[in-house]
Amino acid sequence: MRHRQSEPDSGQATVELALVMPLIIGLLLIILTVGLVVRDQLAVWHAASAGARAASISPDSPDVVQRAVEAEVQLRPLHLKIIRDEQLITVEVQYPRTINLWLIQHIIPPLTLSASVTMHVQDVG
Repeated sequence: MRHRQSEPDSGQATVELALVMPLIIGLLLIILTVGLVVRDQLAVWHAASAGARAASISPDSPDVVQRAVEAEVQLRPLHLKIIRDEQLITVEVQYPRTINLWLIQHIIPPLTLSASVTMHVQDVG
């Protein structure tokens, strides 16, 4: 039985993998974080849309608009602003989003995700 002598490059692939793996994991975490921020931005837009629908039907009831916005998404705290201009009503929703990824959270400041939706005031009644 012949024993095969190990070649000098036999551990090279393992060393290269060990050097590259932290970069690959970091890149995957950044991609995941960007995906979560995009998901939250879409949720904020959806909340603003729901608030604008509620405000177009009940323009003088900010509590109804607040409840409609909070019922649509689970993000907290949501900051709501309602602007009425004769026949138009605009609902602006803001959500302060922090990045909870080690090292990145110290580089990127907290984000404020915001969305604004304008609709016509409905004549109900």
